[in-house]
Amino acid sequence: MPNEDLHPSEQELLLSADGELPRRRAAWVRTHLAACWDCRSRMAEIEGTIADFVRATHQSVDPTLPPIGGSRAQLEARLAELAQKPRREGWRPLRLPLKGRGFAYVCALALFVALGARALYRQTLEHKSGARLPAGLLPDRTLTPGATRPVATGDICSMDRDEVIRPVAPSLQQRVFREYGMADAPVDRYEVDYLITPGLGGADDIRNLWPEPRYDTMWNSTVKDQLEDRLHRMVCDGKLSLATAQRDVASDWISAYKKYFHTNEPLRLD
Repeated sequence: MPNEDLHPSEQELLLSADGELPRRRAAWVRTHLAACWDCRSRMAEIEGTIADFVRATHQSVDPTLPPIGGSRAQLEARLAELAQKPRREGWRPLRLPLKGRGFAYVCALALFVALGARALYRQTLEHKSGARLPAGLLPDRTLTPGATRPVATGDICSMDRDEVIRPVAPSLQQRVFREYGMADAPVDRYEVDYLITPGLGGADDIRNLWPEPRYDTMWNSTVKDQLEDRLHRMVCDGKLSLATAQRDVASDWISAYKKYFHTNEPLRLD
């Protein structure tokens, strides 16, 4: 659950203004803004900056666009002129009037700038959040940061990893799907999985659960099970501290797999 004593980050305010926050986190931000004048002021500055950018764009681009009706009339006149030319002259490329070409260039440039700005914006947010993979392969850090329980390494290593994993209650699974906006997703294609497995001290907490693909992708729940087995053995063999294993899995379990298996792709293990 979000810590009510914390304020939303600049990135979360940007995502909120763009309507791209997960539903549960967006509701928390709206509630926080209603009670926090400082954050409300920050949001107003962000929205004001966006409005100024849009206004400046319109002021600089719109005056350069020729009237649509005029360009269409010139095009129709040019087509009629070409239709009256003798066919013996052979094929000649159609040349749009300068204003028509200018209009097309401006439209193409405006589209290119808009798409480029959007892509740069998303790339910046993805870089900051660490999301470098398709959605679902890594959990949303705002919803599933990972949670642990107080446990001694000896307790974890006194039994097999599978013996300490408890099934997730169906009601809690449905809460996870709703939190991720996937209430209608086919549940047989996803596993509500622990980010930090109980075999590594993970807690039975909604902050430690997310809907992970079962198959149809290279990185799935079966591959993550392989990582959990290896980390459990390394911790119990004294080759890795429990805190490091928890941190690596919670930060980016796919990068952790590549690190501890020394490969860029999942291994086929018997």
